[in-house]
Amino acid sequence: MPDPETDPIYLSLQQSNRAANADLSQLIFDDQLLESARFENCTASGARFAGGDLTASNWEGCRFSKCEFSNINFTDARFENCSFFDGESGSTFRFCDLRNANFKNCDLSMSMLFVCDLFDVKFSSCRMRGVALEKPSFTQTLNRSGRSKKPARSAATFEECNLNDAILKEVDFSSCRLVDCRLANADLNGAQFVNSSLRGSDLTNASLRFANISGADLRGTDLTGLSLHELENYAGMQISAGQQYHLLRSLGIDVYPDDE
Repeated sequence: MPDPETDPIYLSLQQSNRAANADLSQLIFDDQLLESARFENCTASGARFAGGDLTASNWEGCRFSKCEFSNINFTDARFENCSFFDGESGSTFRFCDLRNANFKNCDLSMSMLFVCDLFDVKFSSCRMRGVALEKPSFTQTLNRSGRSKKPARSAATFEECNLNDAILKEVDFSSCRLVDCRLANADLNGAQFVNSSLRGSDLTNASLRFANISGADLRGTDLTGLSLHELENYAGMQISAGQQYHLLRSLGIDVYPDDE
């Protein structure tokens, strides 16, 4: 285990709040206050990072192989051109605070996010094929009178991401944006998309049994394979005119042009 008083990585973080071209595999985040720290072109393999405050930290060009991040505060963190996938398996985030975190052009394929706070998180142009979200929270809660917590609002953005084959069953995406994303063959069974935007996304052959898409904006979305019979609720959903033929066919209704 490296000594925080002599290890060059710790010294660099203490002196300049920056680590570059470093192997972080032996780094210990426990009880470390690394707010706004910068990590550039760093690597880590088979490491478990637990605890620590990495609020507003910046990660650029970093590569993580089979790593686990547990109970870390990543609020307002920024990840750009980072990879959490080694070609065979992804990394794991457990009980992490990722509120308002931003992932841009990152590879999170086959990764798992387990019981993470993801309110107002943003994923843009990310490769997330086969990613698994288990019990995530996209909802900001407001503590009133110190006794009860009432939901204020939900927010998250997935933009131009590849979520093909993702495991997202029973995830509550209500009021979230999944725009121009690929969700082909994704497991969305029991997922909630109430008042969400899925505009321009690809839901080809996604599994949506008992999903709730009431009030969702599905204009321009590829709905190939979707059957309205399988949904829990679709009241008030918005579609483009060209989508109505396929959806009505799933109900056994044939659509013909108006008689001239």
